Amino acid sequence: MTLTNLVARSFITLVLAVSPAALTGCAVDSSDSIQSEEQEVGAKSAGRFELFVGQDGQHYFHLLAKNGAKVLVSEGYAKRQGAEAGVKACQKNGVDANNYDLRQAKNGQYYFDLLGGNGEIIGTSELYVTKSNAVKAINAVVTVVKASVDLANAPTEKPAFASFKGLDGKFYFHLRAKNGEIVLQSQGYAKKSSADAGIASVDSNGQSESNFELREAVDGRQYFVLLANNGKVIGLSQMYASKQGAQRGIESIVKLLTEESLPQPE
Repeated sequence: MTLTNLVARSFITLVLAVSPAALTGCAVDSSDSIQSEEQEVGAKSAGRFELFVGQDGQHYFHLLAKNGAKVLVSEGYAKRQGAEAGVKACQKNGVDANNYDLRQAKNGQYYFDLLGGNGEIIGTSELYVTKSNAVKAINAVVTVVKASVDLANAPTEKPAFASFKGLDGKFYFHLRAKNGEIVLQSQGYAKKSSADAGIASVDSNGQSESNFELREAVDGRQYFVLLANNGKVIGLSQMYASKQGAQRGIESIVKLLTEESLPQPE
């Protein structure tokens, strides 16, 4: 499985962040990717579905909130039409909070799957530090799905970091790969300068496989975190169906960061 062979069983895991510490070691903020205020208010505006082709040749979609935060990601489909049908299934089933299955990773964090009427996983969230925030995130995703009508191809011009400001007033960033997939996300920062330091830390520490750590969810799915020199988490992936797939995901990110000169957000 490649970096993009993510399974809908994976997540929209928590967007991990870094504090305004030195670039080689940033402390993790205890808040989640979508802060409580943002979960309840920020998701009320329409977001968008984006389609992209994975390195494995399969088609995927992810759902972004209005502010740019990724909140769901799909499994792979053999054809674009399959991914488009997945979007429709998400629009149909994602408007009911009862269709979300809350789960827990082995490290105690929480994530959730959106299930179809047949019990199949349509999309998966990020990881959240607390159960209460994961539940709030479900309600936020319901609101985003209800308001989301746009469907477009993910931008594939050049891999890059992108930063944005949430309605909670905090700053976030994520990393897009060449195929348009968002492969790493951050947590919230109180200042833009702190988010910028987080981006620099990911850019630097992500060039070595030794700085990545594989982790496992209770159901056996795998994900990885990117660590700074001081052991603090500075980036988090989605979940993968297998350990081998997650490992290939790590290798893909290392290749991306070592071979590309990524533009920094303004």
